[in-house]
Amino acid sequence: MEVVEGDEPQRDYIPLILHTMAAQDTAQRRLAILTGISKSRLGLLLHSDPDKRSVMTQPELEKILHALGTNVLQAYICIETFKGFEPLDKDRYATVISMLCEMFVGLPRKIIEALDDINGIDGSEVKRDWGGPLQKAVVKRVAEEVIKIRERRARLTDGDDFQI
Repeated sequence: MEVVEGDEPQRDYIPLILHTMAAQDTAQRRLAILTGISKSRLGLLLHSDPDKRSVMTQPELEKILHALGTNVLQAYICIETFKGFEPLDKDRYATVISMLCEMFVGLPRKIIEALDDINGIDGSEVKRDWGGPLQKAVVKRVAEEVIKIRERRARLTDGDDFQI
């Protein structure tokens, strides 16, 4: 990961793209057809040696990710989440990432709407340091809901008590 002074670190999406291509058995030729990016350009963009790669544009990245059934948000979250994870763990939790991205993509709007409904609070009062406690609360609530779902599934499979 290259760090440009004054900027966030540059993330390397290529290993994720190559892993996804391999998992989906998608060759560069097929990816070229799906994206409209020439096979030779893809070869330069996806070169295994980072020093020999061409710089990828944002539209190229988006086209490639879309062709592979994902998007920039999911790719970014995967890269940040899976630092240090083994490849098998990445595959095992891919659906979690997809579900969370779907869940949270609409969250900012819902929070803004909720703040509008609370008298006397507007967005200017929200502080960045609220993120940690709110994240902890969301994780706790998600864990509680997952436990409830597992319990309902267990009741359905273990007996004839079909209460939900």
